[in-house]
Amino acid sequence: AAARLGELVVGEMGVSKDIPKYPCIYPNPSFGEVTKNFRADDYKIMALATLASIPYGYFAGTARLPQMRVPSMIMSGIIGLHGGFFIAYQQSGGRLMGRLANDAEVRELMK
Repeated sequence: AAARLGELVVGEMGVSKDIPKYPCIYPNPSFGEVTKNFRADDYKIMALATLASIPYGYFAGTARLPQMRVPSMIMSGIIGLHGGFFIAYQQSGGRLMGRLANDAEVRELMK
């Protein structure tokens, strides 16, 4: 539960000095609320980050030790998946907190 003090929005996790540009749906969304709010574009970002990192890992593993191609490719894919998840999480949370455009979420809330 966030409280407004002048121009500061005070929540359980910290203080934000910016007033949201868009309607605030949840001032302090939980992990579940943020992940439920993922859009198709968020899943695309996760897929693209994963797919872009797999060949990078393959060629990085080829550089010195050819037997490291597959393990390097797998590890790079896992790192890319995590990076894509973090970007998607940040965008979804930003929409819920009113930091990013959230027209679809507001329409869904009004139903």
